[in-house]
Amino acid sequence: MSDIYAIADIHGRADLLKALLGHIAAREGLQPVIIFLGDLIDRGPHSPEVLDIVAATLKRYPGSRLVLGNHDHYLRSLLREELADEDAVNWMDWGGVATVSAYSRHPVPNFTGIAADIREAFPHHVELLNDAVTHYVAGRFCFVHAGLRPGVPLAEQTEYDLRWIRAGFLDHGEQFEHIVVHGHTVTGSLRPEIYQNRIALDTAAYRTGRLTAAVIRNDELSHFVCTGLAADGGIGVEEWDSLGQRL
Repeated sequence: MSDIYAIADIHGRADLLKALLGHIAAREGLQPVIIFLGDLIDRGPHSPEVLDIVAATLKRYPGSRLVLGNHDHYLRSLLREELADEDAVNWMDWGGVATVSAYSRHPVPNFTGIAADIREAFPHHVELLNDAVTHYVAGRFCFVHAGLRPGVPLAEQTEYDLRWIRAGFLDHGEQFEHIVVHGHTVTGSLRPEIYQNRIALDTAAYRTGRLTAAVIRNDELSHFVCTGLAADGGIGVEEWDSLGQRL
C-alpha cells in the first residue's frame, strides 16, 4: 500500500510546496499518493504556479487527488461565470486580489476579463478545478478541506459543510465514521494537531512558512513532514512524530 501524504492550505506559497514535494520525491523508490486538501490559492504570491505544480503532481503520482477548498471554489465559480457579487467581495477581502493579479492584468472588478485571460492562458487550471473532489476516503481516514457535520452520514454531507464548517465540527469530541484529516482552520499551535477524531493540518503556511503534510502509512498516522524558514531565508524540511519531536 502506498503512503498517503495529505497537504493542507498552500495559499499561494509555491516555494514551500516545491520544497515539500522535493523532499517526498527524494525518498528512493517511493510512489506515494498525494492528497491536496484545498485552498491552493490566495494570500501568497504565486497561486498560478501552485496550480501548475499540483496539476503536474496529480499526473506524476497515480491515485492522487485535489479536494476543493473554499478559496478554490471561488476561482472555479469565476471561471464558470457563476461567481455571485457577494462572494466576489468576500473573496477579494480574503486574499483573492493576490490571485487575480497574478493571473491577469485586468483590474478588479473586471472579472469577465480576468476569467477570459485565465481560460485562455491556463486551460489546465480549469480542468484541474473541474476535476477536484469534495472529499476522499482511504481506509480509516476521510480527507476533506474543512470538516464534517456531526450526525450526518458521509454520503449526505453538503458541499458547503465540507468546505466551510468550523462550529459544530471543531468542538465535536465524538468519533465520526472515519478519522477526519482536514485543513481550513489554522491550528492554535501553528503546528499539526491530533485529536481523537481528527487531524488538523492548516499551519498558516502563507505567513509562518510552515506547510504541513500528514503521512498515512498502513492505515495509521505515521508522522508529519513540515517546511520551515531558515535564518538565511532558505526553506528546510523536517519530519516530526505525532508528539512534535523531530525524527
